[in-house]
Amino acid sequence: MQEIRVEANAKINLYLKVTGRRPDGYHDLITVMQRISLSDTLCVKRVCEQVVSVDTGGLLPDDESNLVTRAARAYFKASGAPFGVRVTLEKRIPMAAGLGGGSADAAAMLKALNRLDGDRFDEERLVEIAATVGADVPFCLVGGTRLCRGIGERMERVENDLNGTLVVAIGEEGVSTPRAFAALDERHGDFSEVDPAAPQALLDAMQTGELPAALPQFYNMFEQVIEPIRPGVSECKSVLLSCGAAKAMMSGSGPSVWGIFEKEADAERAVESLIAAGKRAYLCHMTK
Repeated sequence: MQEIRVEANAKINLYLKVTGRRPDGYHDLITVMQRISLSDTLCVKRVCEQVVSVDTGGLLPDDESNLVTRAARAYFKASGAPFGVRVTLEKRIPMAAGLGGGSADAAAMLKALNRLDGDRFDEERLVEIAATVGADVPFCLVGGTRLCRGIGERMERVENDLNGTLVVAIGEEGVSTPRAFAALDERHGDFSEVDPAAPQALLDAMQTGELPAALPQFYNMFEQVIEPIRPGVSECKSVLLSCGAAKAMMSGSGPSVWGIFEKEADAERAVESLIAAGKRAYLCHMTK
């Protein structure tokens, strides 16, 4: 039977601002998302039985709460021609960390199914299917660097010529995404005071590759409400900065923190220091 392997890349947020609450309970936001080299791997095999089986080594349930399974259901609903697959997921992206691991796995599943199905759908249609699975799945499908609006489904490609080595660190358990948004609601009310403009200074710096100009423009609104209740975030940032990071910032609603280094040797030293301090740490890079 045909079998393919697909990499599922994590993401970080270089900029993240919530701009309002929607009638449907979701929130509008402006974010610059960046694909990074840290990844899971999906091995997807087409089989004769009409089954969708996802083996995660016991890390995730094999039901609709698993985004890989949900992605398969969404794909077959769109195609109207389901077939059987058995999936093995090699998990390296930390879960519930603000790195989009579940969304990346779902996007990789959509890519794999489309390839096994003879490239039935073009990228535009796959993105539409991805949006029915989860807010970050469309970005994880296309990758690169994107300015995203709405709940993340409205995407614009961004030129990013910034160079540097990344270290992603996690010091403790995160806060659920609904709880994080609720904390912002309590702090900002209807968000009427929040400027909904795009972060143009950051976009300009990224296009020209000027890291010093980009550094003060990196921003994550969730730090306001997560950092005070998750001391591990501040601890990770402190280690990254002490090892030479030019900037350290939380990704998504945390608790992951990324640092960008101009010297790879400093980044390697940061990984060693974080691990010695009992944190999880990963050396990686921005990818297209």
